[in-house]
Amino acid sequence: MKSLKARFKKVDSQDWNKNDEKLLQAVEFNDADRVSSLLLRKSLVPTKLDMEGKSAFHLCAMKGNVDCMEVMLAHGADALTTDGSGHTALHLSAKHGHPQCVSKLLQSSCHVDVADSQGRTALHHAAIHGSISCLEILCDFKASLNIKDQDGATPLMLAAKMNHSELCRYLLHRGAAVNARDQKGRTALMVACENGSVETVEALIHGGARVGLIDATGRDAAHYGAATGNALIQHYLQEAAQRHSWASEEQSPDLSSQASSSRQSLCKEKSNSPRKRKAPQPPTCNPNQGDREAYEEIARLRQERVEFLQKIRGLEQLQDKQKQEQLEIQNGSLPILEKQVEDLQNQLAETANEKENLKKELEVLRSRLSFCENEKENTSYDIETLQDEEGELLEFPATAELLSKKTLSASTEELLATLEGQIESLTQKNKKLMEKIQVLEKDEKDQSEVDTSGDFIPIILYDSLRSEFEKLKGQQLEAQELLKSLESNGTDGSPRKLVSAEAYEQLKDDYEKQITALKEALEKISLPDDQIRENRATENKAGSEPEGKSKFNPVTREEMEELMNELSETQKKYQAALAEVKILEEQIELGILSVEEKEATESSRTELETVKAALHQTREELKEQDQKMKDLEGLLRDQEERGAQNCSIKAYEEMKATLGASLDAVSQEKEVLLKRCTSAETELRELRATLKEERHEMLEGRSSVSQALQEETSKLREQLKAMTKQHEEVKAHVEELQEGREKLEEELQATKERLASQCVSRVDHEDMVEKLKTALSGAEKKLLEMKEKYTSTQTKLAELQKTTEAFRRESVPLAEHARAKEALEGTLWELKAKAKLLEQELKAKAQEASQLQAQLDEIRQGAVSKEAHEQLRVTSQAEIEALKAKLSDLGCKHERTCTEVFQVQREALFMKSEKHAAEAQLAAAEKQLQSLRAESERLQELHTHIEDSAKLVKEKDKKITELSKEVFKLKEALKDLSELSSGASPKGIFSSKTESELDVATFQRRIKDLEQQLIESERRHSNIISLYRGHLLYAIQGHMDEDVQRILFQILKMQSLQEQGR
Repeated sequence: MKSLKARFKKVDSQDWNKNDEKLLQAVEFNDADRVSSLLLRKSLVPTKLDMEGKSAFHLCAMKGNVDCMEVMLAHGADALTTDGSGHTALHLSAKHGHPQCVSKLLQSSCHVDVADSQGRTALHHAAIHGSISCLEILCDFKASLNIKDQDGATPLMLAAKMNHSELCRYLLHRGAAVNARDQKGRTALMVACENGSVETVEALIHGGARVGLIDATGRDAAHYGAATGNALIQHYLQEAAQRHSWASEEQSPDLSSQASSSRQSLCKEKSNSPRKRKAPQPPTCNPNQGDREAYEEIARLRQERVEFLQKIRGLEQLQDKQKQEQLEIQNGSLPILEKQVEDLQNQLAETANEKENLKKELEVLRSRLSFCENEKENTSYDIETLQDEEGELLEFPATAELLSKKTLSASTEELLATLEGQIESLTQKNKKLMEKIQVLEKDEKDQSEVDTSGDFIPIILYDSLRSEFEKLKGQQLEAQELLKSLESNGTDGSPRKLVSAEAYEQLKDDYEKQITALKEALEKISLPDDQIRENRATENKAGSEPEGKSKFNPVTREEMEELMNELSETQKKYQAALAEVKILEEQIELGILSVEEKEATESSRTELETVKAALHQTREELKEQDQKMKDLEGLLRDQEERGAQNCSIKAYEEMKATLGASLDAVSQEKEVLLKRCTSAETELRELRATLKEERHEMLEGRSSVSQALQEETSKLREQLKAMTKQHEEVKAHVEELQEGREKLEEELQATKERLASQCVSRVDHEDMVEKLKTALSGAEKKLLEMKEKYTSTQTKLAELQKTTEAFRRESVPLAEHARAKEALEGTLWELKAKAKLLEQELKAKAQEASQLQAQLDEIRQGAVSKEAHEQLRVTSQAEIEALKAKLSDLGCKHERTCTEVFQVQREALFMKSEKHAAEAQLAAAEKQLQSLRAESERLQELHTHIEDSAKLVKEKDKKITELSKEVFKLKEALKDLSELSSGASPKGIFSSKTESELDVATFQRRIKDLEQQLIESERRHSNIISLYRGHLLYAIQGHMDEDVQRILFQILKMQSLQEQGR
């Protein structure tokens, strides 16, 4: 009888028969049931090869028949067998683009990086045939991305060769090596340039491919791109080479300092805190909150990117201005350009100095902030005990006076808040100034294009504006005197009243608005350069015409009306500010602020000094602009008189030069103000960035901070114990005082009784009264001291609670910040590179302007004809058109960079969602693994049960053989008995015959019964084995019925009970 293992064996016949053909046909028709029945009944081998080197298993992989493949793998098909061409089933499924087959084979413990006869893996085949779904599955199963075939080609090279740009992007995203080389020394970029694929070249360049690499023959990517003749590829290669050179120039001086600082910070983090993987997330912030904070940070970075773009547009506007100035050069305005270049250089030097001053001021502010934070951290308190004491202390007299001093400790916080509000308001005002200045520059351009006769401002309206400006100037001086009086009152030692932070901020905002309004009025009053030049020309041409005939442009009138309205609004605001100042003076005269709060007064004094310095600077600037306006008025009047007298040409040219110089100085001052505003904005942004970096460093070192907090909590507990002891001592002291007071009251009552009974002298009575008063005053002083301590500790407690809440709200998860930062650092680098490009173009244009100036000087020395002038005009127009084309190209590049930035941001969001999906898939896979392990354990138990049944069958076979041997022995005994019966008497013979016949009949019946039992047992055994075999196959395939499972469990229980009974 065959055993169970012998039944499960597959017969490997080398001959291809009809059953194998039937199996192939079933696979082609995707009939999984027929495949399973053929494998069960005929015991076929699915990996047997035919004459063409093809098997049923490999045909499943080529066709993508997942059900048939599952059946074959369940019947023990080897997934690593190769066909006639050396390909495995994994190679064929990846080659023909069947991701389900790929995942099934990888789940059945098939190796990912199996190579075929050419050394190519499944990843190579997926890259060649462009199957991105198969590529994703292989990458998820950690296939090596940089593995090479016999020619040294990586999957990225093969994808670039077949022009699969999306595959290249995905491989680069997963971390494939861009600059890997094959045996000929070629990179993926060279292969893409050779095939002329523009999209793949663009993807590889954005992925960090190096353009300057050379292969074994000495050729680079530019050579292959030139061989194809594609202009776009050549453009991308040139742009990448330029970008690489700029990045190397920028990063070379800064890399050393950044690397050292980053290494130091990393070493500190490693020494103080555990790894980021094992660090627990903060308990307060949920994942949804972290996502929101990341999105808010991304939005903030987008706003910064928009600001950079605005700066780039400003540079482009400067380019447009330079074009217009080149047109003016042809008309004879080259010396003005030279002056403007010199002014720009001076302005750059001034901005550098201003940056240094601002940095110093910011360092001072930081030191103040750190000092205040240290004071907050050093305070310790006990909430419950102080709250219990609060009711007791409020019963004593003079508590109202002490509670009024609670606001004094918060003075430092209010001052810090005012400083922060001032910084934010200054940044907003600088932005507004920038926008208004841009609007004014646009208006100047528009006015320069309009006729000169209608752009002249009437003298009457100018005089009215001038008078209003002088009034505002006087009001500003009055405000400055008021501030000086406030400062003198602040330095005095007399008691003062503390002003609320909101009133102080409003007052300061009003002063700053007045200053900005005055600056705007000055800028609007000052005429543009082009306008005054055109007015000069019109006056010289028609100097004899009266003023009444001059026609004014309606646009300028509207602008002047707007100026009048703004001046009236500023006057109203100033009057309101004066009213608030008067209220402040009244509050100061009341005098409630104590002398003890000297630190708060010193900080307010420093703020007043800064405000005073700012007002002084603005006053000086206003004075200078006033003088310049007066000079301009004098020059205009002289010009009118000379125009009436029809002066000579030389005098007119001298006047023109002086007026031009003065107007250039005014424009230079405008540009200086603009540069100051921009430098202040950049410094403030840098400050915010540094503050955020410090916050993130605080978050990174949270573990170290937690240890420090534990130490601080232990210290605070000790301090609490000390405070409780002090509190108990104070309570005991208070009780003693109360007892003394009660004794005094008893003595008073006794004295009263004595006085009632006896007459006491007046001197003794007064002495007693004085003693009682002194004792009461001493007790009240002690109570006041205790109350002061209580109020100070309570305020410190509130401050610490505020700081902790602010720290919790402002805490941001580090990983999300790092992702957002990495995603947007690239955009910042690109924008910086573009800004450098524009600066270089500006320098080049300045050089061109100098060359044009030299040419014009030569032309002026000699007599120039109209034809030469026209030729110069034509050449300049051609250059302008070329510059316009360059500008359009720059605009296209700018739009591309914007789209790329948005794509990067979208990809970051998609990657986040993919990560969450992958985590969910991992959890599902782990659940499936657990269920499969449970099923495997059940199957093992079934297998053991089957082996036990096989052992029982063997024992039955042994018993049957023993019984057959006994039957054989009985037959031999019968034969012996028949031989013995032949030699006996007939009676004995007859009796013995009858007995022997009866015994033989009984033995024969017994033998027949035993044979039938044998046949039935064999039949039952074969049925049981076939049933077990079928159910095991279904269990392996995952299709096991619940009834069968229940029966198997019952069998196992019965077997365990039998073993326990034994």
